[in-house]
Amino acid sequence: MTNYILIICSVIITYELLNLVKFRKILNSNIIIYKKMYKIFTFNKVSDSRKQKLVFNYSKMLIITSIKILVLLSLIIIFNLILNLFFNSYINFLISILGIIQFTLIFIIYHTFRKNK
Repeated sequence: MTNYILIICSVIITYELLNLVKFRKILNSNIIIYKKMYKIFTFNKVSDSRKQKLVFNYSKMLIITSIKILVLLSLIIIFNLILNLFFNSYINFLISILGIIQFTLIFIIYHTFRKNK
């Protein structure tokens, strides 16, 4: 029973953290930068020196957004590991098939409730 309560708490905290840092915006900016870099390599009318400058700038932006994503995912993992320190079987339950299904379903349900607010 405590595992179910922990999953609900974990879903709520994870969802709110993702909203707080605007995770979707970070991912979209990462994808946009990749698309721009691809266009640079396929576009032949731009000089090589200009391409180098653009690729360097886009690479810096990609590193920054990738670090943001890694830090956020690390925070979520650390939070779940801390919960596991207090409740020993939590991680085992969370990574089981039943735990993944429950986490996903609760996440979707919580998302629909928050979206309708």
